Amino acid sequence: MEQLKYGELEVLVAPTDEALGEAAAEALAAVCKAELAKKDEIAIIMALGAAQAPFYTALRARTDIEWSKITVLHVDTYMGVAESRVESGASRMRKHLLDHVKPKAFFPMQGDHEPVEEELARYTKLYNELQPVLCVVGIGDSGHLAFNDPPADFDTKDIIRVVFLDEVTRNQVKKAGIFKSIEEVPHYGLSLTMHALLKPGRVLALVHDADKAPVIKRLLEGPVTFMCPASLLQTAPHATLYLNQPAASLLDRPAT
Repeated sequence: MEQLKYGELEVLVAPTDEALGEAAAEALAAVCKAELAKKDEIAIIMALGAAQAPFYTALRARTDIEWSKITVLHVDTYMGVAESRVESGASRMRKHLLDHVKPKAFFPMQGDHEPVEEELARYTKLYNELQPVLCVVGIGDSGHLAFNDPPADFDTKDIIRVVFLDEVTRNQVKKAGIFKSIEEVPHYGLSLTMHALLKPGRVLALVHDADKAPVIKRLLEGPVTFMCPASLLQTAPHATLYLNQPAASLLDRPAT
């Protein structure tokens, strides 16, 4: 596993997707074990994206995570899409992970709830009460974390917001095959803010798509800017970015 440092951010480059997933799963297990040694139950935030597939496989294979003491929150959802629909992140997360590991509870966002202000208040209350200790995120084609597309708000202390999904993100969703056509991809979503994503004591970011190599280079080697939201990770010493070889292929390795 190649170890790099960009700003305050630790970057690990794995030789294979499987190694990436296993390393991130090991980190999650270690955090959960340490936190559960101090308290009876904890909460974590989980994302669902392409890079999470080998990670979820590794998590399902572990027997040392006390899921019965762990409550799971979600990073984002499509506005107007019920959690029961197959397109929802909640539905897919249950299918690929949560139905297997059976956490204490799972609280997805209700993207179809009206008025939306009530859902924002509900999820803010949940987040503040649960105080998640760890957050798992992916990084989008636009450099977004969750649905914080550029220009992202780095200053807000809100926990969750209604956000506009830009064309880069909507095309990424269509490319992933979540919706049948670009016309079906919602224009709005609910998302944890940058503040809420980076507030937990440990943050794990995973990327294994070769076509994200340009945005990985930009977020690590460029300036910290709200036009590349994930560049804020450079300021996060409590975060680790896990990459496979294709995702890291354009990086100029920093001097040691």
